[in-house]
Amino acid sequence: MSVEVLFLVVCAALAAFWYDSMRAREAALDSARRATEAADCQLLDATVSLETLRPAREAGGMLRLRRVYRFEFSDDGQRRLEGRVTLHGSRPQRIELEPHREPPPTWTIIRGGRDADGRGDDRY
Repeated sequence: MSVEVLFLVVCAALAAFWYDSMRAREAALDSARRATEAADCQLLDATVSLETLRPAREAGGMLRLRRVYRFEFSDDGQRRLEGRVTLHGSRPQRIELEPHREPPPTWTIIRGGRDADGRGDDRY
């Protein structure tokens, strides 16, 4: 096999890997967008970043690339929280969102309480 043919095969393999990676990234971004919208949150920076990439077997035994993408979202417009999308091939398998939406503090108003002088207070 000549060096030119080997070079073309390597270039074709790299192009196929790049195309597959871009397709997987778009699937991860779409999954992150839908998950944050369903949780009534905002996807920040409108992007995902690759955290891990490794081969893994699916439930059917097929060997595919397992990619984990990380993204940031906000539940109140102030805090930055993390989320992750796990893909097998280009199909989403798992979406994780950091715990969010802390319950608001509970305020109790007691009506008809007694003042220091013993009179009732119904101003509320």
